[in-house]
Amino acid sequence: MKINSQAVVNPRVRVIPAKVETGRNDANPDGEKKKIAVYARVSTFEEEQQSSQELQESYFKEMIAKNENWELYKVYADHGVTGTNTKNRTAFNEMIEDAKEGKFDLIITKSISRFARNTLDCLTYVRMLKGLTKPVGILFDREKIFTLDNHSSTLLTVISSLAEEESKSISANVCWGVTKRFSQGIPHIPTTYFLGYDEDEEGNLIINEKEAKTVRRIYRELLDGKGTVLIAKGLTKDKVKTARGNTKWTSDSVLKLLRNEKYAGHALCQKSVTLDPLTHKRVRNKKHKPQYFIRNHHPPIISEEDWNEAQKELDRRSKMLHDPGGKYRSAYSGRAPFSNMLLCGVCGMPIIRRRITSKKKGEKYYFTAWHCRVASQKIKADFTCSAKYIWEEVLEEAFLELLTEMKKEKEQIRIEGEKAIKEVNLTEEENKRLQELEDIIDRVSKQISEMSLRESIMKDPVYDATLRNLIYEAQIFQQEYENLLSNQDESIYLKKQLDQLLEYLDGPIDVAAIKDIVESGILHENYEIEFTFKCGVKRTAYGRLRGKQKDK
Repeated sequence: MKINSQAVVNPRVRVIPAKVETGRNDANPDGEKKKIAVYARVSTFEEEQQSSQELQESYFKEMIAKNENWELYKVYADHGVTGTNTKNRTAFNEMIEDAKEGKFDLIITKSISRFARNTLDCLTYVRMLKGLTKPVGILFDREKIFTLDNHSSTLLTVISSLAEEESKSISANVCWGVTKRFSQGIPHIPTTYFLGYDEDEEGNLIINEKEAKTVRRIYRELLDGKGTVLIAKGLTKDKVKTARGNTKWTSDSVLKLLRNEKYAGHALCQKSVTLDPLTHKRVRNKKHKPQYFIRNHHPPIISEEDWNEAQKELDRRSKMLHDPGGKYRSAYSGRAPFSNMLLCGVCGMPIIRRRITSKKKGEKYYFTAWHCRVASQKIKADFTCSAKYIWEEVLEEAFLELLTEMKKEKEQIRIEGEKAIKEVNLTEEENKRLQELEDIIDRVSKQISEMSLRESIMKDPVYDATLRNLIYEAQIFQQEYENLLSNQDESIYLKKQLDQLLEYLDGPIDVAAIKDIVESGILHENYEIEFTFKCGVKRTAYGRLRGKQKDK
């Protein structure tokens, strides 16, 4: 037989391609149909998104029905949740747990971005599902990727990375839009859990008078000398409802309400920021991004004067609760007149109220005294203090004698008080500058608003730089304005306190008045107590060791 040598030298090669796995046409080895899970997700509750959800589900149900080797196991759907992480995606996490238990064979989803916009999450779950004893594949319909296909890994990494970058871009655009609204004086103030305010049809804040009574009560009780713990207990006892409709109040919730500038009609925007668009973790804005203070944005529940006085009282208490180094802390108490009023003249620590046991002629007796926290060994400190305690009745007696003496020198107190007011009062030049700054801030804010309205879809470096510069200028002018305004408020506060002290000295004296007229006091070793009154005037009271005459 003659052999064709040409055929041997030039053999014909036919390539038989490997079968591309898609999971679409394979039945289980035992002949049973594959159980298919469908995962669908929309990121908001908007009507159009809900329609998209229904379309996703109906599309995949139809796809599964057309395949004779498939049967639908379950549709897992997350509504109104982000895809940047899986923490709050209840249906997604349930699906993963069911996959681990082998309840289905395949997951079908619309796209990688619906499954996860976080590359790490996406690849982690793909590999985990692929490595199960009974491997579970994922079919991404839009990208036509089947994860049990050995050639899908690289393509999946690239596409999921693009989805992650898209998510970051969307987050940046949303943040830019929110910031733009802030710069235009349009804050975002949800009223769902905002005690004292509702929203009208146009989105404006309006006072809810029923809830506003609770807000006014809290501020009034604070200025009457109560601490946040006592205020919270009183509200809970009276079954006053919180913003969420509960009747359980905490000290922290009361403090937050007292520190909220919105009750004075103002709005500080961007108090917290999201640093990572993937984790969505929010942190307090400590110079991370600019803040925007919008004055007189809505009707106030608390007057400017009362709100400023409340902030000063909170600051005073906070200062009294710490030693000079800020290392030690105690709780505020308004139970006794001198609570959180006195500091130790030896070490600077707060003076606390003590119930002391002693003996006289073999019989036990009790008395109340005021003593340094460190000297009384009520707190562990890295130093010692030799300060002596003073009996409460002696302290009260010394304070009442001081007030009696002050009654005789009202005119001198007026002179000293007016001097303290003059030191913080604005000069004619500063008043003029304050008005100038108002005009400058209004002009710069208007420029920022106009630029924000002209913002183009494409980012322009020149535009961004100009806007950042304007915002920086606004911050500088605003800081100067706030400093001058703070001095102006301080002078108004001192004037009010001086009038209150003089009015009090015209009437009967009572030790309980210390909460209303005294800022703080320093208890020295020789039992002298140096009081600083809220109007800026200082006077010294003279105590003694009980049972002995005092020397002035």
